[in-house]
Amino acid sequence: MEVIFSNEDLSMEILSRLSAKDLLRFKCVSKGWKSLISDPLFVRIHHRRSRSISGLLVHEYKEYWGDVFGADRFFYACVNGELGIDNLLNESFPQLTSVIMASCDGLICYRSRRTRHLELPEIVVWNPMTQERITLRPTECHVGDIFGLAFYPFGSSSKMIPCFKVVSIQRPKYDRNSYSFVIYSSETGNWKTSLEVCYCKDELHENKHIYVNGRFYWLTRNHHIITFEVEEELSGVIPIPGPKLKDGGLGSDCLGDSDGYLHYVCSDMSTLRVWILTDPCRPNWVLKHQLNIDQFRWEESMDQFRHRERFSLETYEPYDFALDTLTFHDEVMYMIILGRLCSYDFKTGRRSSLFYGFYMGHNNMIPPIVRPYLPTLATIGIR
Repeated sequence: MEVIFSNEDLSMEILSRLSAKDLLRFKCVSKGWKSLISDPLFVRIHHRRSRSISGLLVHEYKEYWGDVFGADRFFYACVNGELGIDNLLNESFPQLTSVIMASCDGLICYRSRRTRHLELPEIVVWNPMTQERITLRPTECHVGDIFGLAFYPFGSSSKMIPCFKVVSIQRPKYDRNSYSFVIYSSETGNWKTSLEVCYCKDELHENKHIYVNGRFYWLTRNHHIITFEVEEELSGVIPIPGPKLKDGGLGSDCLGDSDGYLHYVCSDMSTLRVWILTDPCRPNWVLKHQLNIDQFRWEESMDQFRHRERFSLETYEPYDFALDTLTFHDEVMYMIILGRLCSYDFKTGRRSSLFYGFYMGHNNMIPPIVRPYLPTLATIGIR
C-alpha cells in the first residue's frame, strides 16, 4: 500500500475516483494526502470524473413575509446510495431563516426569508463539502426574491481562477410589463444592474428556473420561458411547446437539463411529455419522450393506496391520481406521485420511490424547491 501511494500519479488516479465526502476524511490520513487532495489539478480531475448527482435538495415551504404556515421541510434525498451527506447538509443549512434558490456544480445559493424587518435579502453562496460560505448584500441595487447561480469551478473564459455569478430577475419598480437583471460577480466583488431589459407581461413561477450551459431560464405562468445569457447579458422570450396548462388544474410542468440542453416537462394527467430545446438562439423544440401516465397509475396497488390515504396529510378518492413534475436531470424525471417523492429513469424504464417517511403536498401555491446536487471539492473563489 505504501509503495502504491508513494507514486503521486498513481495516487491521483485512484483517489480521484472516490467521492468528495470520502476524500474529506482521507485528508486526515497524512500531510501528503492532504496536499494531494487540495491540489487544484487533483480537484479539477476529480470534478470532471464525478459528474453524476448524489441526490436532491428538497425544500417544501410556505412563506408570507417571514411567517411560515403549514409544512416547512428541508431534506436531502439520496439517489446514488452515498450516505452521510444528509447529515452534513441538515446541520449546516439554516432552514428556519432561509430558502434554497439554486445549485450549480456543487455550490448552493440560498436567500434569507422575507420579513417586515429585513428590507434587503441576504444571499449566501455555500459549498457544503469545504464549508466555504459567503454572504452577499445587494445594498445599491433593486433585487427581487428569485436568484440563480452560475459557478465556474475552473475559471471563466478570461481567467482560470474559480468564480461564480448570482443573477436576480425582478420587475422594475414602476414597470409591470418588463423584467430587469441584477448580477453579482465574485471576480469583481460587486453588484451591477444590467442594461438589458426583457419585455414580458407574464408572471414568473417562483421556483421553476434553471441554469444550463451559460444561460438562465425562468418558466412563466403563461406558457413562455424568459432566458438570459450571462456573458453577453442578452435576454429573450421563448414559447413553450405542448398544451397550455390551466391555472388551478391538475397538470404540472418543470424545467431540467440533460447533456447540456434545456428540457421542458409537462404532464396533463393523461400524458407526460419531455421536450428538448436543441437551439436556444433559434428556439427549436423536439419531443424527446412521451409516456402514458396510466403506467404509473396501475403500478399502485389498492393496499398501498389505502395505506397512503390513511397516513397522508392529504386525502384522495379511490380513483384519484395525483402527479406533480419536479425536475429532470440526465434522463431521470423526479416527481411526486400520491405524496411520495419518486423518480423515473427513461434509459432503463424503471420507476423508483425516494420515500423518506413523510408525504409531500400536491398543487401547492408555492411548489417545493427541488435542485439536483453534485458534491465538489472546488473552492468558491472568494476575492
